[in-house]
Amino acid sequence: MKKFIVWFPEEGTRIFRESKPPKEILKSIELDAIRNEYEGIIFGIHSLNKDIECRLEITELVKDKNEKISKNNINVSFIGYIPISKNTPNTPEEELEINAPTHIPDPILNIKSMEIKQGNSQACWYSIYIPKDIEPGKYEGKIYVICDDEKEELNVFLNVYPITLPSKKHLFITNWFDVNRISKYYNVDLWSEDFWKIFRKWISFMNKYGQNVFLVPLSTIKIYKEDRGYKFDFSIFDRYITILFDEGAERIELSHLAHFKEWGHRELLFRDFNVVLKNGKEIKVNGDNIIPYLLPAIEKHLDEKKWLDKTLIHIADEPIEDNFDVWKETSEKIHRYAPKLRRIEAIETIGFENILEVWVPTLQHYNDWMESYDKAREKGYEIWFYTCLNPKGRYPNRFLDYPLIKTRILHWINYAFKLKGYLHWGFDKWPDDPFGEPVSRLPPGDSHISYPGKYGPLPSLRLEAMRDGIEDYELFIILENEIRKIKKVLGFSNEDPPYEFRAMELCREVVQSIINYPRKMRELLEIRKKVIKEIMEVRKRPYILVFTEPYEYMNLVEGPVTVIVKGICENGSSIEVNGKKIHVRNNRFSTAVYLSKENNIISIRIEKDGKTKVIKRKFRITL
Repeated sequence: MKKFIVWFPEEGTRIFRESKPPKEILKSIELDAIRNEYEGIIFGIHSLNKDIECRLEITELVKDKNEKISKNNINVSFIGYIPISKNTPNTPEEELEINAPTHIPDPILNIKSMEIKQGNSQACWYSIYIPKDIEPGKYEGKIYVICDDEKEELNVFLNVYPITLPSKKHLFITNWFDVNRISKYYNVDLWSEDFWKIFRKWISFMNKYGQNVFLVPLSTIKIYKEDRGYKFDFSIFDRYITILFDEGAERIELSHLAHFKEWGHRELLFRDFNVVLKNGKEIKVNGDNIIPYLLPAIEKHLDEKKWLDKTLIHIADEPIEDNFDVWKETSEKIHRYAPKLRRIEAIETIGFENILEVWVPTLQHYNDWMESYDKAREKGYEIWFYTCLNPKGRYPNRFLDYPLIKTRILHWINYAFKLKGYLHWGFDKWPDDPFGEPVSRLPPGDSHISYPGKYGPLPSLRLEAMRDGIEDYELFIILENEIRKIKKVLGFSNEDPPYEFRAMELCREVVQSIINYPRKMRELLEIRKKVIKEIMEVRKRPYILVFTEPYEYMNLVEGPVTVIVKGICENGSSIEVNGKKIHVRNNRFSTAVYLSKENNIISIRIEKDGKTKVIKRKFRITL
């Protein structure tokens, strides 16, 4: 008698303990990937008649019997479940993946076998790293699920395209990291050699998942009282930062110098610092006395280490309109002591010109006050966004009970709205039991997106989705750059229409607005594959670039609709638009096309030296 069933769910859909296999079992999956990225998929095991103990095995991924992706680059794991007793508040039911109380599959465990109770389902994770130097093509491999003498298999087909993800990312990502929790969980003394070993593991892990900006606690600087001021020992500070840069950091952010007495309160207090007196006794001294000495010393030290241009500093977290003036005075004061240190802050209001270099509004505030933030960007300020316990509801966020697309889409929003970074306060702020009920005062999962394993960090399904989103962002950058290369080859300057805007068009097909995005992963993956295909098409001869007004992603109303088509191409090319031959002059062409709801496609055909290429644009038109 058959003991269990294995299957792939719809991509982006998680498998809960109470999940049942579908009537039509999917046992083969096809994935699309580029080189130097990670691709993963969830699969499930359902126990039929009794409790079972299962283990997982994999094969290499093979192409033409010669090219292989080795098992060293493939991981297969069981997924743990986190209990939640309540859902994220203020969220319509259709925005949740499941109702509480339940158990959410999230931590990706490092265990060899798993017991599955009769009638229950178990989620598993299969992931591949695609090496930089691998040959493109179609690779095939298998997953085996083994229980006693019974063995089931799943088939994996991986399409690898001749595109390579850059190792250095263009998007700034920071998740605040708590060294005290690491020290406590692994029972190592803070700043001991054992601590530094586990710390390096975590930093390397975070960078592997796309993080390139790291918070540095000011407590890493040892302070000694002297007759006329203070002396500063930067040895721990330096070791901390050296490890960060060794493991791939692009920037560091120094922790907050002050805090509001309560959130939204007008009273702002400088933090206390531990100070060692001449007699060896350690006391706390308020930052108002320390900062005039500390900040010039930090700035000088960072400059000597050649870290200054990579460093940001926080003033006081989350200023709002009611205490903006107090924050402003404090920021100006700090800037006087360290004028070369750029400031970064998570903010909940507007108007930070001349007092803040990197603005990080919450996503919902960016949406509400977009015009003000976009004007600041035009003036040269760097604009990111952050999420925390807000926003909720129709907004994306990375809560446990939200579908995984709500995590992945965050970084499509980065690209769609030209937001250069993302900040979250909780990478490892887990409760006493990291695998138990989440912190009750917060939406489930807000406090952490990773888990502590016996020997080092464990990822989560949400962290995997976050990395996927970061990789998607880089795909758009690759398409932009490929278009710029062809533009240059064709001899055109930046004064021409921004043909590289094509990457934005494709992104905005998915991100219509910050709350208008698909709730099914397959819609996102369709556009992602389209981006990959367009990168490859742009590279092919004959060269052609197309720009339309209005853009393809816009919602148009029939009246009729007139679309202006402009393009540049190789000298001597023949161009047809919807079957009509178009005059080409100095390698440029343009025409107007009249569309309707029934006839909403523009087809541009180029021919040169016996080679042809067809570019299509499909417009959304309503009556």
